[in-house]
Amino acid sequence: MNTLSHALRAAEFAVTAELALTPKQTAADIVAAAKRLQTVTDAVQIPDHRYARPHISPVAVAAHLLAAGLDPVVRMNCRDRNRLAVQSELLAARSFGVSNLILARGNDLPADHRPKTTGIYDLSAIDLIRTAAAISDGDVMVGDRQDDAPDFFIGTVATAFIPTDNWQPDKLLAKADAGAQFIQLQLCMNLDVLRSYIVRLIDSRLTWRFQILANIAVLPSVDEARAMRRDNPGAIIPAEYVGRLESAADPQAEGIVIAAEMIQQLQEIPGIAGVNLQTSADSTLIQTAIEQSGVRTRETA
Repeated sequence: MNTLSHALRAAEFAVTAELALTPKQTAADIVAAAKRLQTVTDAVQIPDHRYARPHISPVAVAAHLLAAGLDPVVRMNCRDRNRLAVQSELLAARSFGVSNLILARGNDLPADHRPKTTGIYDLSAIDLIRTAAAISDGDVMVGDRQDDAPDFFIGTVATAFIPTDNWQPDKLLAKADAGAQFIQLQLCMNLDVLRSYIVRLIDSRLTWRFQILANIAVLPSVDEARAMRRDNPGAIIPAEYVGRLESAADPQAEGIVIAAEMIQQLQEIPGIAGVNLQTSADSTLIQTAIEQSGVRTRETA
C-alpha cells in the first residue's frame, strides 16, 4: 500500500488527492472514489467541513478507507470542536489505525452562514497539534497508550505569500516545536509566489524540520475558479489561468492541462516535497491530471 509518510520520508515526490464530500454520499460512494484516487496517489485526504458544509465525519470516512486497505489523511480543524471533542476524535482516529493528520485552525464561518452556526475555537492550531502529539505519545491526561495503534504523522497548514525582507517563520517554528512534521500549503497556483515563499523557508532552515506539500486545484470551469477564490481565504489562482479557462473550447479539459503542467513544474522547485490536488468536480479529473503530468500512472502508483 502506498503511504504518505513513506513517500515523504523517502524523499520521493509525494502525491495526494482530496476527496470532495457531500451530505448525500454513501460509504460505498466514498470508498469507490478513494480507490480510484489511490491508484495514482500516496494517500487520500479527507476534508473537514470544507466551506462549512456538513458531511460524514472525517474519522468515520477514515475508518471505511482503512478497512478498504487505503491510507487516509484526516484533516481536523479547531472551529467545530471544543477541547473534549478534539481529544475524543483524535483517540477515535488512533483506535481505528489512522496515522496521517493535517491540523488547522479552520476558516471563520461566513456572516451569512445558514443555519446560523457558532465557531468554537476552544484550541489554537498549536494547541491542536500539541494535543495530537500528546495522544500519539500516550499522554495519561487523555488516555492510556494504545500500543498496537500507529504514531500520528502530523501535518499543519500555511499560506504561501511573497515575504518581506524582515519576515521570519515564527508561527511555523512554533508548530514544529509542538509536534508538526509536514506542512501543506493552502491553495496556491502562482509559481512565483511559491518559489519566493519556499526560498525563505529554506533560508530559515525550516525545510530541515518539515516536508512541504504544495496544494493546487483542477479547475473545471471559470465559475468554479472564481468560487474557489471567493470561498478559500488566502487562495491564489492567477488571472492567467482564469483567462485560459474562459477562452478554452473545453474548459474542463483545459483545467486538467493546467493542473498537469503545474505538477510538472512543482517537481522542479527545491524544497517542495509533493503536491495535493483538489477539485469541486468529479474526482476522476484529479486522476486524469496526475496521469497526464507523468508523475504517476496507474501501473507505477
